[in-house]
Amino acid sequence: MEGLPINSMVRAGGLVFSGIDRLDLAASCACGQCFRWLPDPNTDGAWQGVAHGRSVTARQEGNSLYIRPAPAADAALWADYFDLGREYAAIEAQLLGDERLRPAYGAARGIRIFCQEPFETLVSFIISANNNIPRIRGIVERLCALAGEPLGPNVYAFPAPEALARLSEADLRRIGAGYRAPFILGSARRVTEGFDLEALRAMPLGEARKALCTLPGVGPKVADCVALFSLGHTAAFPMDVWMKRAVKALLFGGQEATAKELAQAIADLGKDAGILQQYIFHYARQNL
Repeated sequence: MEGLPINSMVRAGGLVFSGIDRLDLAASCACGQCFRWLPDPNTDGAWQGVAHGRSVTARQEGNSLYIRPAPAADAALWADYFDLGREYAAIEAQLLGDERLRPAYGAARGIRIFCQEPFETLVSFIISANNNIPRIRGIVERLCALAGEPLGPNVYAFPAPEALARLSEADLRRIGAGYRAPFILGSARRVTEGFDLEALRAMPLGEARKALCTLPGVGPKVADCVALFSLGHTAAFPMDVWMKRAVKALLFGGQEATAKELAQAIADLGKDAGILQQYIFHYARQNL
């Protein structure tokens, strides 16, 4: 988080962050970067989620964000999680200043990149391979119920690496993990044996990506998702067949490009390429 001043106060057992520019809570929760936020069936516009071992409800009113329950001591945690200190206006100015990207300007306004826990993000994106968002959410929730610590009635924290590593492939297949089961267990066991996800935060992106790709079930796309959505590597640019098509359409006028040309075009987007990727992705979903 870049550290812009965000006002916070405690109110009725929760936190209120005010003065937030460019936040669309619903779009941020539903865009596919995380899988444990769902609309609150009892409160219009609110979202229920579990993060950092806390079960909370988040609600947006204008440029204010309400988190309940949340003590004052958690203000920095939630400001970081929702990326409230980053100046998204400057990122959008970069987008508007690039004639090729300008058509994507309105496609993802208000989506902020959540800073999730690395192990949860790793396992969630291993599960995401060849999958859709509703099914990913279902598998993740069943995994939490199977091995996570209870936080309340039918609400569970994401399992610790040690708890997940004690499961069997059969356990994971029963909750729908399918062929991903050995990859989930293999990566959990690597983490329990000492693979330090947090250490990747301080590495150059290329080194962090290379290290992540040594884990079972992790290829370049999953590695970049983990780097972007949990390790602060905002230059990470998750790429699949769909995104390659989108990048070619916007950055190469629809013409074919080599892998080297694609990589250079993404690198040229700079340190916030991964955030710009959200605009490109959602533009492509709406227009291509």
